[in-house]
Amino acid sequence: MSALNAGTAASSKAIVAPLRQSHPWIPFRITHPTDYARTVFIEALRSAGVQVDAATVKPNAAAALPAAGSGYAADTRVAELVSHPWSDYARHILKVSYNIGADTSLLLFGLTRGARTMEASLAAEREVLAARFGIDVAALHFVDGAGGSGAAATQGAVLAMLDRMRARPSFAAYFDALPRLGVDGSLSVVTDFAADPALAGARGQVRAKTGTFVEAAPTGALLRAQTFAGYIDAKSGRRYAYTLFVNEVGEIAGTADILSVFQDEGIISALLWKAL
Repeated sequence: MSALNAGTAASSKAIVAPLRQSHPWIPFRITHPTDYARTVFIEALRSAGVQVDAATVKPNAAAALPAAGSGYAADTRVAELVSHPWSDYARHILKVSYNIGADTSLLLFGLTRGARTMEASLAAEREVLAARFGIDVAALHFVDGAGGSGAAATQGAVLAMLDRMRARPSFAAYFDALPRLGVDGSLSVVTDFAADPALAGARGQVRAKTGTFVEAAPTGALLRAQTFAGYIDAKSGRRYAYTLFVNEVGEIAGTADILSVFQDEGIISALLWKAL
């Protein structure tokens, strides 16, 4: 209950999860994340046996915190949070398109380069993409960390990123974090390809991050883009970086129409697996 009290709003009834079409899904938004983090932190300290005199639920007094970078003296530190490996966060973000996590990851990246705003973090990202990956930043336009409305990138820029990631020390963790066709993440329900015995072997051999751009329209919604980008471990034994862009689909009635495009892309991906 403390999570709800600390600045959240919960749906009044459960709805069916749109991808799995099963299990109740109760969405809620954390409207005051610093207050929520404060509550969770206090609860974690108490569960670890640390006495905390502060109220569990209360606005976070950010002004009372030490200056950024000042740290805490060793004799006053009572607890320290050690993060999970970043690969765990990357896996969560990429498997299910966790957009809030993607935005947060960009801000955390910016902090490592002295950036403390989204705009400054985006500038730092562009510098790294150009210097480390040799990507022409004119071929992309990012507005946040999650590929929000207005974000764009050419297929050439995406493929360059995928190709050069293979030489990075973090590639194994990155590759493992991508959804697998017909197995997990946002590709777990993409299984229509398996109805063809000649394509069934593609299961788990395609790893791709999905991207969906839906725009409101006077009569409903428009599916502007649906994409896959990742790797195919082809039937021939070779690994390919690939992208699959479906643009300007048009008006849709709901999630089922989006999933229909997912299935088509899954079949195309399986055909590539077989042919390459």
